[in-house]
Amino acid sequence: MARDYLDAQGSRVVHSAELEETTGLSRYDLSRQFKKMLGTSPYRYSVNRRLDKARRLILQGHPLIDLALATGFADQAHFSRLFKAAFGMPPGKYAALKVQP
Repeated sequence: MARDYLDAQGSRVVHSAELEETTGLSRYDLSRQFKKMLGTSPYRYSVNRRLDKARRLILQGHPLIDLALATGFADQAHFSRLFKAAFGMPPGKYAALKVQP
């Protein structure tokens, strides 16, 4: 149920209190059950989902600042830090890879 709710929210940031209210579970129970089922926390799942969407938008040629905001990150710097941590390179370098012949 929590995963379905997160997936339905698109790029919108969902806070834990909202997820707790939606599922009827405490923060602890929600986190424990989510991690047991999916191997990660609800927060990390949400961030990874938004980063995957951003990666697709990069490949479509969207400007980094626009896609950072469109995928729910506070700013381009925040997005870039998380992108590099997840994919091992900054988003600008990732974008440059797609134009290589």
